[in-house]
Amino acid sequence: MEYQTLLIEKSGDLMTVTINRPKILNALNKQALLELKDLLGRLRSDTQTRFVIFTGAGKGFSSGIEYSMQSMQEHYDSELPNERVWQLFGQDFMQSMESLEQVTIAAVNGVSVGAGMCIAMNCDFRILSERAIFSITETALGIFFTWGATPRLTCLIGPAKAKEMIMTCDPVDAQEAWRIGLANKVVAHDQLMPACLELVQKLRAKVPMAIRICKKQVNAASLSKIADLYPVEPELMEFIMACGQPEEGGRAFMEKRAPQFKDPQTNFKL
Repeated sequence: MEYQTLLIEKSGDLMTVTINRPKILNALNKQALLELKDLLGRLRSDTQTRFVIFTGAGKGFSSGIEYSMQSMQEHYDSELPNERVWQLFGQDFMQSMESLEQVTIAAVNGVSVGAGMCIAMNCDFRILSERAIFSITETALGIFFTWGATPRLTCLIGPAKAKEMIMTCDPVDAQEAWRIGLANKVVAHDQLMPACLELVQKLRAKVPMAIRICKKQVNAASLSKIADLYPVEPELMEFIMACGQPEEGGRAFMEKRAPQFKDPQTNFKL
């Protein structure tokens, strides 16, 4: 696959992946997600790459799923025909990313929202520019923080802060992200990539097999409960989409107005 939304740079055992849609803060459309999934598949058999840095072009890391009339029309096709299949795709995407043999680092250079935050969360390390902002807007759109992201966030920052971030949709700046355990380090904006490269250098000096085993052990210890939620999450998402509230939430967002959510008991559609 020839990538249209990603820039790939390779230097020895280090790959840098840049989401390249800067005019819309690197929002993720179907094309970008499919390209990222393809890249993860290639990395699975890439024994020469030990480290991967994910970042965004321009002023943002990623503003999450693109909400526009065109992107919504393209949301489903014969390959991903309905919401349940999209959710299974998202779960596979998250699992593929977190289980990479490579050490992954998110260089968060600006806003990281929703699905963009999912990418950062699935990296082994998150190094933030002082300009970084995390936000979860899903409940304002009538859905929940899906793709297995809610239990992952809970593992990172604990249940109380996870509930606060997801339910209130309040943004979290770089210093607060570091305070609650969502970031490993916060640095001056112009020091973001040097800080990532410094971490790579530290890890490069360690035994590769030991690093791989350490990653797998920590992941197994912290993510063991996620498997219990995986079978039901796509069904829940399909149900909540059928009630019509996410459709209103998305339209309100695109029309820059407050959503008018109706009682799902009177607005249910199958």
